[in-house]
Amino acid sequence: MNGTLYTSENWPPLSYEDFAPTQRLLHMILQVMGKLKLAEPFHAQWAEVILELSARGLTTGPIPYAQGVYEVRLDCIAHRLHWDSSTGETGEITLGPTSVAAVTTELLSQLNNAGIPARIDMMPQEVPDKTPFDKDKTERPYDRALVNAWWRILLSVQRVLFRFQGRFAGKTQPIGLMWGTMDIRLPLYSGRPAKPAPDAGFIRRNAMNAELMEMGWWSGDPSHAQPAFYAFTYPEPKGIGQEKIAPDAAGWSAKMDEFVLDYDALRRLPDPDAALMSFWETTYDAGARTGNWPKELLGSGKPS
Repeated sequence: MNGTLYTSENWPPLSYEDFAPTQRLLHMILQVMGKLKLAEPFHAQWAEVILELSARGLTTGPIPYAQGVYEVRLDCIAHRLHWDSSTGETGEITLGPTSVAAVTTELLSQLNNAGIPARIDMMPQEVPDKTPFDKDKTERPYDRALVNAWWRILLSVQRVLFRFQGRFAGKTQPIGLMWGTMDIRLPLYSGRPAKPAPDAGFIRRNAMNAELMEMGWWSGDPSHAQPAFYAFTYPEPKGIGQEKIAPDAAGWSAKMDEFVLDYDALRRLPDPDAALMSFWETTYDAGARTGNWPKELLGSGKPS
């Protein structure tokens, strides 16, 4: 796809096959941004680590350091990595075909030269390729049109998730991008504790210690080579895979142990927003019914 073309569609086309080469570089840039947030105090279930969506891309939000705060923003319209500090320092990197190492080294150098102690663990998280950021010197493509389309899909997913989140009366978290797995997600909690699996690593031990439902979207990976919406309940209730959900194109994936709705299937429907809301509603109902969640947690979302 021509990297100079943009779309104003809410649900633009995005082929995993086309996006995958760019996705590796983009994902690692997002991981570097996310790892900077690990300097913040830990919040339950990693609530503090998300990257927030903005009117031009994604942002770390304010990250505290000794002299104040700084913020790193990925601009998915102008395709720049931009940062500012509360002391007035600023800098940016123009994005294009490059290596993970080049972007990482330049960003950290700019921040440290401005007196911001930006130090991160160079090991990527939750991906098969563990090449450290500063050692990943392979030049990779950066397709501007596909990055822009990916971000516009995130905005649309967030729009529908905001509506659903407004109906939930229990504990939840801000909607945002989990940079480890590169998915936008909304977690909802029953209010009861849960026990992580015995073999759970550090990340999952601190994420799966409460009963939850999670719903979101990701742009695909080798195990599911197409963008898709997902929803799961943890711990997985007995019989949830037999529950009827909507729309008809959605269903249970025994391979992933979650409900899945492929993105292209949603795009073909006459009202994608309404169909996606029905996916969230019916997968929530399935999890709440089989998991015996309190009925009062989900309401109308309207003022009384």
